[in-house]
Amino acid sequence: MVRLFALAALALTLVFPAAAQEAAPDYAVRLIRGRFADQNRQAVVEFEVQNIGGAARIPATARLVVITTGQEIATAAIPPLSAGQSYTVSLPFSTAAFAPGSVESLRAAVGVDEVEAAGSQTIQNNFAQISLTFPQDIPPEATPSPTPPDEPEAFALDLSDPVQAAVAVVAAGLCLIVLLIGIIIARLVFRRPPDFGSWQPAYTSLFTADPNSTAGRRQQWQSYAQNGTLPPICAENSLQAFKRLFGVDGVYFSGWSVTAARVCQYDMYGRIHRSQVLATPRLVRRLNGVARRQRKLSAEQIEKRLRPAARWLANRLRAHINERSAPLPVALDLRFQGKHGEVRIVFELYRCQQGEWMLLDQWEPEMTIPGKTITESYTYTFHGQRPGETLKVFSQRLQDELTRTLAEMIRPQVFTDTAPTEVPTQIRQKKVE
Repeated sequence: MVRLFALAALALTLVFPAAAQEAAPDYAVRLIRGRFADQNRQAVVEFEVQNIGGAARIPATARLVVITTGQEIATAAIPPLSAGQSYTVSLPFSTAAFAPGSVESLRAAVGVDEVEAAGSQTIQNNFAQISLTFPQDIPPEATPSPTPPDEPEAFALDLSDPVQAAVAVVAAGLCLIVLLIGIIIARLVFRRPPDFGSWQPAYTSLFTADPNSTAGRRQQWQSYAQNGTLPPICAENSLQAFKRLFGVDGVYFSGWSVTAARVCQYDMYGRIHRSQVLATPRLVRRLNGVARRQRKLSAEQIEKRLRPAARWLANRLRAHINERSAPLPVALDLRFQGKHGEVRIVFELYRCQQGEWMLLDQWEPEMTIPGKTITESYTYTFHGQRPGETLKVFSQRLQDELTRTLAEMIRPQVFTDTAPTEVPTQIRQKKVE
């Protein structure tokens, strides 16, 4: 019995090593074929590699060489193949190295001295041969366009970085300051300062008419007409001359535009120029804009749109006066301009009867117009600082009075023709307060 077990053990030791030995891999090249691509600029040799032996443990290399010269023209890597596994190999190469119409014999080799030794008994099926006839019409390869140089990477601002955020804020502040300085310089260089200029009425005549005639009396009253607004309160039997601006169509202010405006103090000798405030072009445009829309706006809307202009004039005048000069009266002067043939000036003479203004006469002056435009001027007067008023209260009151006066001047008026009557000979200048 002991001998039997010993013989069995000896047999097992001889069988197990032989069974444990694995078969060697054996690669075989099959179905080799060729084709052309990319308008015959490229040739492709393809074939199948099959492992008909044991499993491979290392990758292999497929090579394609020209038989006549031995030049290697293409290679490809093949992963390790298990027993019975197949793998398709594609070996592309350029046809530019071969003459058009030539016939070349090519040989493919797989895994020589890698998976199988060059002198092994199974190495023969690792090779395959193919002949390719290169086509006649092979277009030249396109010249590759030059690659543009790499552009420097753009700087990206990261505001989450405190340092970059602080630098960005400082840079923005400096840019804003430079921009403001540039705007101020440009305005000082290109902006013309407002100019009130001189004014001579177009109806001033070198030849005085007979003062005892209607024309002569009217001519004398014209120099006392200051504006076109009647005061709400009048003294019994007092006389007052006014002038109003119309278009030839009879519409109030039609064809006329404001060209300049100013406020200043005055005394018995005339205007005090050190207190003069001239309206800016923007303020003048605001006055003209409201005047053009007078018929579409209510009285409240007209006052609301004129209040900023009145506030600007009153505040600027306040900066030019002091406590000593504040009681002096204030004058508001406005200049108007219209085209000859499109505008008209109408003078009116009123008498106060029973607390109401009664129209006595109405006429249009005789004018000498050398140019294409007609100019006219309005003047309004206001009380200076009253007793008990502070400068602040005086400035606010002047602002309200300027607003009401400008609104009353622009508010639409109706033109009514009246027959001329006997003009009173009493001529007395009266300042509208």
